[in-house]
Amino acid sequence: MARTIEEIKREIAYNFMHDSVLAQKYGYEQDADFSATFSAVSMESILIYIVAVAIWALESLLDEHKSDVDARIEDILPHRPKWYRDMALKFMLGYTLVEDADYYDTSDMTDDEIEDARVVKYAAATEDEATSLLTIKIAGTDGNGTLIPIDDVEAQPAFEAYIKEIKDAGVRVNIVNQAADQFQCKLKIFYDAMLSASEVESRVEIAVKQYIQGLPFNGEYTNMALVDRLQLLDGVKIAEVTESKARPQDGSSWKNINVRYTPDAGYMTIDEIEMDLEAYS
Repeated sequence: MARTIEEIKREIAYNFMHDSVLAQKYGYEQDADFSATFSAVSMESILIYIVAVAIWALESLLDEHKSDVDARIEDILPHRPKWYRDMALKFMLGYTLVEDADYYDTSDMTDDEIEDARVVKYAAATEDEATSLLTIKIAGTDGNGTLIPIDDVEAQPAFEAYIKEIKDAGVRVNIVNQAADQFQCKLKIFYDAMLSASEVESRVEIAVKQYIQGLPFNGEYTNMALVDRLQLLDGVKIAEVTESKARPQDGSSWKNINVRYTPDAGYMTIDEIEMDLEAYS
């Protein structure tokens, strides 16, 4: 990474002041401070600045060259799951790819038009090592920012055709575009006896909703993380998840969550929260 001009100047000035020959020629004490010896408009300061700028420009060009080489190597190598995730987010409904390419021609589009066409707002891609099946989970948003499936009548077939066009040959892809998994939990809460149970219950309910809604797309839920979040609440002395369940929207039955759970849809919504509250004193 390129150093700043100031960092380069300091290094040059340091070496300048520690040179015994220069110290003798100029008549200053070796190891003296450069800025205390030479003014900002002295020839020495100006020359050091010019050299520092030249070195900074060269280092910046080398950084840019390295990034370009890395990008070209990335394009040559078989694509990893992250590439599919990034490409899913670039899908544009109602537009076609440039012929024999994996990108759109957006030269005549405004930023707002591009954003509106990109109906996939969240995406994740993972590969099953046992089956070599690449699963791409996607979701859009409604007007309030709530995660929802993209339109399955128009958008999903277009998205499937898009992935078929851009994917590497031989890659088997499973696209998941479905409503949020449902989540249930039962909690045992010991609370500060000086507070009302209803007040604590409200805080806990809000915290659970914030935790579930705040999970990264396709992020992992854990009972421990939920407990950690609840333990931070004012008035909560002890929190325990006595039971937690999840159910995908594909008609599956409820699954008990023993430790952790990754939503089939990539995101969850709360179905029910049960609380057993007991004053702690």
